[in-house]
Amino acid sequence: MPGMDKSASQRFLLTTFGCQMNLADGQRIRGILQRLGYDETENEADADLILFNTCCVREHAEERLFSRVQSLKRLKAGRPELIIGVTGCLAQHHKKRLFEELPLTDFIFGPNDIEELPAILAALIAEPGRRRAGSFADVGHFAGEEADGIVLDRPFSAFVNIIRGCTNFCTYCIVPSVRGPEVSRPIHELIGLVTSLAARGVTEVTLLGQNVNAYGRDIGLADGFPRLLEELESVSGLRRIRFLTSHPRDFSAETIGRIARLSKVCESFHLPVQAGADRVLSLMNRGYTREYYLELLATVRELIPGVSITTDLICGFPSETDSEFEETLDLVRRARFDTAYMYYYSPRSGTKALDIAGLLPEEIRKERLARLIELQNSISQQISAELPGKKFEILVESVSTHGEGHVVGKTRTGRPIDLAGPASLVGNYVTVLVERARLWTLSGRLLQHDVEFEP
Repeated sequence: MPGMDKSASQRFLLTTFGCQMNLADGQRIRGILQRLGYDETENEADADLILFNTCCVREHAEERLFSRVQSLKRLKAGRPELIIGVTGCLAQHHKKRLFEELPLTDFIFGPNDIEELPAILAALIAEPGRRRAGSFADVGHFAGEEADGIVLDRPFSAFVNIIRGCTNFCTYCIVPSVRGPEVSRPIHELIGLVTSLAARGVTEVTLLGQNVNAYGRDIGLADGFPRLLEELESVSGLRRIRFLTSHPRDFSAETIGRIARLSKVCESFHLPVQAGADRVLSLMNRGYTREYYLELLATVRELIPGVSITTDLICGFPSETDSEFEETLDLVRRARFDTAYMYYYSPRSGTKALDIAGLLPEEIRKERLARLIELQNSISQQISAELPGKKFEILVESVSTHGEGHVVGKTRTGRPIDLAGPASLVGNYVTVLVERARLWTLSGRLLQHDVEFEP
């Protein structure tokens, strides 16, 4: 990496918006900055470098970014040497015109340019005041990614990108335009990476991709995703394997059957359905019908008992009728998701949905979203009400925000459980009895642990 003339006391503040892919990119960015000698801070006033890792899938995320950067105006005026940068999908989407829209920014680069960060910073330091931009590569890659370059927020759990990009071209989604086509990481590299992480104490990995089920197709592996999971099953020290996100169209019965035989893959699947009416699904270019989706859920639940299924839902898509929205509500009743991420349709530049006639008034979209949330919350409450009195093994992830002397961890199905316990439990697997349930989170009591502590 290019050398940099800087003192070891310089600090960076990284803020990440958006999905797990962005969080994984944030791990890589942290690794690069720390190798360059930067220390991380959470205080803007202490930072010499402030970097925003952005999302542009929804308008709200873009608005938050613009607001955050503008809020730094006084800080930048008092400290002209402060370096402000923007990366991620929004940077890729706007490219160099972002300099005009956000005049406080000193550098920008896309999600496929992360390895260019050292050279960009070196150029900024060599020529202060001259803005710098990445190459805005159209295609992602895995060059320069090593296990020791990943800085883990939690040293026992890691995100691992297995495939970058997307070629699904859902009409509401801008991701293919900003992250490029699908590019899989060679399977031997992934096995080596996860093995290395496990040797460093990582016991849980989350495999990431816009569509993990497409893993390997571009490198000649027709069954790449289930094969990868089977290979990872034998990694010593690894206890849990999660993955995000699966495209329902590509999540075959054969893949589900192979996953069902693996003990380390958690019983927690995120299967975005988006809508419940066939015409709307077709307008979205999702590639499946409501009947196919419901049959898929039946297969998953038959082969993997106790599985937790979550989803994404968009209501108020252009030209969606009242009866088609009712079909979405009906699908939700039948599917009985544990929880869901729910949104009303928001027009985004660069997507094909902008050309679909029949944009609904915002008040109708909001009203449909309120009804959707009310229904899903009632289902989530019913499912949660069945959990008190049951025992679960959890991986304790952090100290709880509920108060001193409490920690929080997740079950294999992804349910967070808050319980009384010392910080020394973080990173350990313990058995918990659920005592109280809310919509999604649970409260419990410690039953069994392998860590010595004073109660």
